[in-house]
Amino acid sequence: MGFNSETSAALVFLILYTILFVFLLVGYIGRYLSWGSRYTIIFFHVTIRLSSQASGLAFGFIGYKNINLLVAYFIL
Repeated sequence: MGFNSETSAALVFLILYTILFVFLLVGYIGRYLSWGSRYTIIFFHVTIRLSSQASGLAFGFIGYKNINLLVAYFIL
């Protein structure tokens, strides 16, 4: 049980999506972005991708012991 290539790729994308999520969240909290803008769709997409990448990271770390993580990753 450790980091393999799938886990490393999921971790990289998780970090990148987290950075984008934080920038968008700061924009909405600081009222630099409005909820009616085109960035709202990107914000919701990034929110779903964060949960998807987190489940992919957990599946890559745990492996085939918990197949429900793989199903969650595919659904998200």
